Amino acid sequence: MSAPRHKQLTRSLRDEIVSGRLRVGDRLPPEVEFAAERGVSRTTLRRALSELESEGLVARRKRVGTIVASQTPQQHFRMATNGLPELMRVTRETVLEVWSSRHVENHADPALGGRESPTGYWLEVIGVRRIPGRLRPFNWSRMFVSGPYAGIEPSLSRHSIGSVYNLIEEMFSRPVLRVSQSVNAIACPAIAADAIGLSPDAPVLRIDADLFSHNDELVEISQAIYDPARFQVRTDVLLK
Repeated sequence: MSAPRHKQLTRSLRDEIVSGRLRVGDRLPPEVEFAAERGVSRTTLRRALSELESEGLVARRKRVGTIVASQTPQQHFRMATNGLPELMRVTRETVLEVWSSRHVENHADPALGGRESPTGYWLEVIGVRRIPGRLRPFNWSRMFVSGPYAGIEPSLSRHSIGSVYNLIEEMFSRPVLRVSQSVNAIACPAIAADAIGLSPDAPVLRIDADLFSHNDELVEISQAIYDPARFQVRTDVLLK
C-alpha cells in the first residue's frame, strides 16, 4: 500500500531541501500555485508543509510566505515505555534548564489538587527541557517538591541537571519507586507557548505525574507541556 499523498509530498520536498535543490532562504511559491505545480490539493500541501515546519525545515510567516529555514531536520524525542526505567529515560537523555523556584503553601495552587506537604508548603520549580545541542526547548515543566526535600533548591542552579527527582535521590537517598501519570491533549497555556515556541492555544500534550518513594510517600508532583510535533509517547504492555 502506498503512503498517503501528503506523506509522499513531504518526503519529496524533504529530499529536495536536504539535497540543496531547495536552498535555505528560498521562498516557496504561493499555496495555490505550489499545489497546482505539484499536482496536489491545497489541503495536501498544507499537511506536508506542517510536517516540514515541525522538522524545522521550513518556516511559514504571515505576509511573507513559506521559506526554507534549514537543510537539517530537527531531532525528535520519542519515549517508548514498558516500565519505570524507560519512563525515566527522558530525564537521562535530555537536559532540564531551571528558570525559577519559590515556596508555595498547601492549597495555594490548583495543580496541587488539594494534596498537602507535611511542612505546609511545596517547592515550585519551573523550567524547560532541551535535547542536547538543540536551542529550542521541546518541553515546559512545572514541578512541586514536597517540603521535606525543599533543600534541593540551592542545587537547582547547576548548569544542567537531569531532573528534580535526581537531586532528591542524591541529597536525601529517596529514590523514586513508583510513578502515576496521565497524558492529555490540551490548548497550550500562554506561559508555556512562549517557552517552547508555539502559538497560545495550539494543541499540546500535557503529562501530569505523581512520583512516589518508599512507603508510597509523594515526593514530587510534575506537570509537563510538550510540543506534540517533537515528542511522542508509545507504551508497550504485555498482558499475561
